[in-house]
Amino acid sequence: MLFYVIMKTLMTYQELEKLRIAYNEKKKQIIKYILFIIGGFFALAILLSGASDSTFFIIPFIFQFVVFGFIISLIALSFGTRKEAEEYRNAYKSYFITSTFNSIFTDVKYAHDSAMPREVLVSTGMMRMGDRYSSNDYTVAKYKGIPFSQADVHIEEEHTDSDGDTTYSTLFRGRYITFDFNKKFDKKLLVASKNFNAEKCDKTFRKIELESIDFNRQFVVYAQDGFEAFYLLDPAVMERIEKLANLYRGNVMVCFSDNKIHIAINNNTDSFEPASSKTPIDEKAEFDKVMNDIKVITNIVDELRLVK
Repeated sequence: MLFYVIMKTLMTYQELEKLRIAYNEKKKQIIKYILFIIGGFFALAILLSGASDSTFFIIPFIFQFVVFGFIISLIALSFGTRKEAEEYRNAYKSYFITSTFNSIFTDVKYAHDSAMPREVLVSTGMMRMGDRYSSNDYTVAKYKGIPFSQADVHIEEEHTDSDGDTTYSTLFRGRYITFDFNKKFDKKLLVASKNFNAEKCDKTFRKIELESIDFNRQFVVYAQDGFEAFYLLDPAVMERIEKLANLYRGNVMVCFSDNKIHIAINNNTDSFEPASSKTPIDEKAEFDKVMNDIKVITNIVDELRLVK
């Protein structure tokens, strides 16, 4: 896994704005060229339809041409601005994320285009892994001395209909975070909010009921060892998991595995994403946005009291 260690950013706000403007201007330039070319062909098609007795057959052709031109335009826009888009994205991450990470975490290693290893999720057996896996913003660091890793993760399942057409449905899309845990345990334990849209896949898990009726109403619990589950999920830990789930509207899955705690937040969003290039960057708003994404990590450590 390729990382780069976060250093104090040397980029200025003015330099970031220059890259944003360059990216936006390149998009506008390509759009102008595309509209000019499409307009020319459209005018030619109209002239041909006027000079032909087959206007009825030309109109569908014009419509198809416009649709085809629109698709080609999107592709051209994407490829034509790839360099500027990557420069702006990298600059944004450097300016906002690296400096903020350094102010809160220690021993930071971050790579926005690297993935949480799929094997980390597979090893827990906590959810179905589907047919297509992607991940980014992979970070390894420490918060209050607790080592953690985190990334955005997207898991999709493939479906093929009777005509052979393939579509994908999302099983999980959100944040996946692992922490070193301050209790020792030998077996796996899984706690999932009942709103969580995923399924455990490890057949060694068996469903158990805890003494708390309220907890059982809000969560489903699977364990490999019932006695160890009661040891880990004491009343204080259950209360903290409830608070954590309330922060993220019940879309939380917690797995205790290999002396680590794995937390999946199924919120259908990507974190640490750049601001739109269309308008000047609101520096305070962007730092606030990054801080809100970071609080997903710090809240877990603070709410679950992972500090030894």
